Amino acid sequence: MGHKVVILILSFLICSFLGAFLTIASRRLFRRRIARLESRLGIGEEAAPPLELRVSPEYQPGRGLVGKVDRGFGLFIAQTGIELAAETAFLIAVAVGLTLCGIVLLWRDDFVAAAFAMVAGMLLVFGYYAYCRARRRSEIRDQLPDVMDLLARAVRAGESLDQAVHLVGETIPRPLGPEFRRCARQLEMGLSVDAAMQSMSRRAPITEIRILASTLMVQRKTGGSLPITLERLSAVIRDRLNYRRQFRATTAAGRLSTMMIAATGPLVALYMMIWQRAYFAKFVDSFAGQVMLGTAIALQVIGCFWIYQLLRTDY
Repeated sequence: MGHKVVILILSFLICSFLGAFLTIASRRLFRRRIARLESRLGIGEEAAPPLELRVSPEYQPGRGLVGKVDRGFGLFIAQTGIELAAETAFLIAVAVGLTLCGIVLLWRDDFVAAAFAMVAGMLLVFGYYAYCRARRRSEIRDQLPDVMDLLARAVRAGESLDQAVHLVGETIPRPLGPEFRRCARQLEMGLSVDAAMQSMSRRAPITEIRILASTLMVQRKTGGSLPITLERLSAVIRDRLNYRRQFRATTAAGRLSTMMIAATGPLVALYMMIWQRAYFAKFVDSFAGQVMLGTAIALQVIGCFWIYQLLRTDY
């Protein structure tokens, strides 16, 4: 490995981080200009939503495809429960990808393998984010029945819904405790129950939270005995949890074998691409090899999606 390659790698890393810094700085400057323009037009105080909602990840100004992707990624990071901004989380993924890219380039002196290593590193970080999101959703499901019972007891004791939500936020630990504290602050600032519940259902996108949000919104409009409704809803959610646990225990062997089979193909392809580069290049350069590789990838994706649909536990 010559000095020119090392200098090239360092230049690539510096340019990548500099480009990311300039992108984040320009986005922040653009948002500040929009805020100043809205304040000059008199929009910021009257038509703008409350501050608690404006700083939430589901409310990010942006238009077009870039704005939608930005809002979607920010909401995804918020759903993981990691105390990171969306820009910081993305830069961590880029940093891990660039680190693996440099290591493979110094080791193998192969730019194609280094590019695949960078993509793999970023996918590993995004996979960790997805794992944190799934774990947080599972913890929220486990906490919900106790939250329902606490809400029902608080309302039955004579407290209002806003006071009951505040009590839950101060009593229940993470991850539902901070969500209810945030909801209580939104209610104190004058946000309606419908908007607060919809905001919480976006940050915790599970069926049980949507059921709770719909129940509170309907009860707020039509009335009725809220404690009885919450107790029945708690029993329903406990039944759903028991079904989910029994289903996952029954299909554990099938899910494990599916993950092992699904991971075998990519791992073998990665091994051939790094350690058997000449053989892999000969296979890919031929038309028959390209057709077989494309067919294998398509069948792998279809099979994984089909198994995922069969093993879904939501009903």
